[in-house]
Order: sequence, then structure tokens, then C-alpha cells
Amino acid sequence: MSYYSLADFLEDLGRAGDLLRVQPQVDSALEVAEITDRVARHGRQALLFAAVRDRAFPLVTNLLATEARICRSLGAQHPEDLTHRVAQCVHAADTEGWLDKIKGTASRAELRKLEPRVVRTGPCQQVVRLGADVDLTRLPALQCHPAEFGPIITTGQVLTTAAHSPARRVGRHDLRILDRNRLVAAWFPHDDLARCFDGYRERHRAMPVAIAIGGHPAALLAAMAPLPPDSDRLLVAGLLRGKPLDIVRCRTIELEVPAEAELVLEGTIDPDDPGDETGPLVGPGGTQIPSRRMPVIHVSAMTHRTNPVFPAIVPRGEPDEASTALALLHRAFLPLVQTSAPELVDYHLPTFGAATHVAFVSIHKDYAGQARKVASVLWGLRQLMFAKLLLIVDADVDVRQPEQVWSAVASRADFGRDLILQSGPPDPTDPAAEPGVLGQRLAIDATRKLPEEGPRQSPAASEMPHDLRRLVSQRWPEYRLGEPA
Repeated sequence: MSYYSLADFLEDLGRAGDLLRVQPQVDSALEVAEITDRVARHGRQALLFAAVRDRAFPLVTNLLATEARICRSLGAQHPEDLTHRVAQCVHAADTEGWLDKIKGTASRAELRKLEPRVVRTGPCQQVVRLGADVDLTRLPALQCHPAEFGPIITTGQVLTTAAHSPARRVGRHDLRILDRNRLVAAWFPHDDLARCFDGYRERHRAMPVAIAIGGHPAALLAAMAPLPPDSDRLLVAGLLRGKPLDIVRCRTIELEVPAEAELVLEGTIDPDDPGDETGPLVGPGGTQIPSRRMPVIHVSAMTHRTNPVFPAIVPRGEPDEASTALALLHRAFLPLVQTSAPELVDYHLPTFGAATHVAFVSIHKDYAGQARKVASVLWGLRQLMFAKLLLIVDADVDVRQPEQVWSAVASRADFGRDLILQSGPPDPTDPAAEPGVLGQRLAIDATRKLPEEGPRQSPAASEMPHDLRRLVSQRWPEYRLGEPA
């Protein structure tokens, strides 16, 4: 089924029994997070809070906490359907053409039809509040952990343009509400928006920023997706859902935002502003991220639907909503990673590593040292540079079955020969890493070894002869052992 808005999706989830409604008044400080956490540990249904104390709008959490619900939001039956959509676009162009297109410059007809469409008006501007009428403290943003310094917007799609060109830049970043009209943006040095801000600061120009909240889930997923730098994520949203997004011009700045968003904040960052503290934040997996001094967004306008619903992601222990979504997005964009590593068969970033820190990787192995080559390639991609542990196995191992992966490590890896260590950029979300210090990354080559890789080759898998297996299958009813295992 295809959706145009968050309201459409919520209505469908309600009919399917996958949305729980909470009618009593709740507090946005900690209470909502605790309720969501308890539900997520059992049924993982989406939660719609009708009344949030002292806040203007209802709130939805746990929206994309399951693969099935993410696929449903994108009109897909299975994650492989999304992988197929991406593969079709990869195959419709050479590698350079695909990457160029994701940056917004390719001309292939198959991809151009997914580019966002500018419309004159949109539901996100049914109500317009300017200047003194803006009050961010009325938003039902959550405080999810006692360590946080107050309400945090966790589903903000932060949009801007590069300082030197009109190219769009979009990312999902936490935003701490400071007061009625100020936010502090919590991006990291490797993010596109951080580089954009550096460009504006070098030119002594104010940076325009829009923050879209809600709307079609594809827009949020595209903002979260593990993609190469400078990707056109609004186009990627169209790719994920199979049709383009409508976008509308902002009221007070020269930017365009998804027309179907629930709410939009418009503002600027003064390059000479000293910034403010993000406060400790809690990221995917429930890990605490130390406070940093970051740019402050001065909000000049708030526009929203007549009856908006405010979505929030609650960061917590495994598995959490952000990690579930990121793991599925990695799976969807497998064909893009394969353009850099053609021998890659599959990979899986489990939620227990926040879909970031650990990766199970299977490859077609043709020559000695190939696992080492693959490790270097994957660490060289921005979307995988923070995988501090790579387990590399042969194509016959299912990377979505941890027992098979660890069995390959146990039977095919010699730690005196098959450990690959490398230093890499500091990972700001790694709870075990020293802040600001180069991280240490480890890959384990758990592939079968070829003669050039040592005197002892990995033994071949022992399998019963095909004729015997067929005989036992034919005679199984005679054994009277029930259904075959």
C-alpha cells in the first residue's frame, strides 16, 4: 500500500492492530520514554500518546521499530524488495553515474523520475507562526534519560544547501531545545551538515536551516540512510517509496522541505555565534554521548498541519528503533556497496552493535588475501568506517545467522594469521572508545584458506552424497518419524 502522509500510515496501523493509543495525560520528561521502552521489549507496537502534559500536539513513538512496519511504510513486502529497488537503479547506470545521481546530477530517465517535485503549497504550511509566535517549548519533544539536559527532537530531518552551490544537504540529527526560538544542533565532524557549516563560516554568511518533522516515513529513513557524502536524500526518499516526494518552499528562508511533513522549523545559524552545549545525549543502543559545544539555530518560523502528530525516536538498549531502521537501510543499500566491493555477497550490521559497530560480511573468494582487501574497501566507505569489528566469511555462510558466522570464525580463523588491525577516525558514538582519539578496528578473516595463505588449508565441508539424501527423503514416510527436520 502507498502512503502520502504520516496520518495515512497511522490510520493503516490502527486498522491492522499495530498501533496502541494512550489516552491518559503523560509527561514528555522520562515518562513517555519509560512507557515506550516497556512496550518495545514485548510487543513493539507503535504508540500514539493523545495528551502530553503542557504540550500542544499528540506524540507517536516506536513507529519504525520493526522491519515489517518499515517495509509496510514503503509499500514493500520484504526487505529484499527495497534491495531490488536500489539494485534496479544501480544497474540502470554505471557506478559513476549512480553516485553522480545520488548527488543530484545524473540524467538517467529511470532515476530522474524519482527527483522531488516542487509544489506551490503543502499541508506542512496550513498553520504559519512567525517571530514572537514561535514557541518551541510547546513541542512534545522528549527527555528520554535523566542525563539529558531537557527536551530533544530526535526525528528532525535537518535541511540546508551547500555554501558554494544550491545542492541540498539533509541529515537526521538530534536537536536540543534551548528556549522558545533556539535549538542546538548535534551533528558530528564527519556529517555533511558539519562541512556545510564550515563553508558558511569561512564565507562569514548565515547558514539557512529547515527542520522537517514527520511526514512520509521515507523522508526520515532517507535522512538516516548510510549513504556516500553529499547524497541527495530527498531523491533517495523517492527511491525508497517508489515515487517522488513533493517539496514546498519555506516561508522565511530559501530552502525547500517535504510538503507532507507534520511540522517545519525555519531558521539560520549565525557563523559568529559561540554556540551552546548539546548536553549529554543518548544515542542508538542507549549509549551516552558526551556534551559538545555546537551551533545554535535561531528559529524564525514554525509551520505545521492543522492537527499535527509529532514523531519521536526513543534511544534505549538493544534492539531500539534507530538501530532497527539503520540495519534494514544497510540491507537495502547493499547493491550500492557492491559497486565498491564486487565480491561482496551480503552483509549484516546487527542491532546489538547499534547497526554501526559490528558487521558480518560474506564474500565470493577467488584469491589469497581477498578478505583483507574487502576489509580495507569497507572501512574506506563513510557508511561503514565506524564498524570496529568485521567478521568476513565465505558466500555459503548466512550473515543473518550469528551461529553460522561464529562457527566459521571458530573453524576457519587462525588468530595468529587472520586478524587485521587498522586505525581509523574517532567514532563519537562508540561507548568504549576514548573521545577524540583514533579508533582501533579489527577484522577477522574467517574464510576458507587457499594454499598461498598457509600450509594448512581449511577442510572442505562434509556433506552426505546427493543420492543418499534423495533416498532418505523418498523413504522418510516408512520411518514413521513425523515431518522431516
